[in-house]
Amino acid sequence: MVYRLNHLGDSRLGLAVSRKYGNAVQRNRLKRQLRDVFRKSHLTADVDILVIPSVNAAQMKNAAHDFTEALASISQYGNK
Repeated sequence: MVYRLNHLGDSRLGLAVSRKYGNAVQRNRLKRQLRDVFRKSHLTADVDILVIPSVNAAQMKNAAHDFTEALASISQYGNK
């Protein structure tokens, strides 16, 4: 995951999930989960976030939980 502060007044999410991650069903499930977590998060910082999974679906345990924790740490960074 890579992020950068922006000055647009809104946070944006970009997902780049390659075929190396898994089949179409696995890729789409991951994207749905991450979009849902992003929508439900209350980011205090205006950031652009790009998520690029580096492991395949079989190796990833709980992507939504990991993404939630990452968003929380970004939100704390934005409050400083």
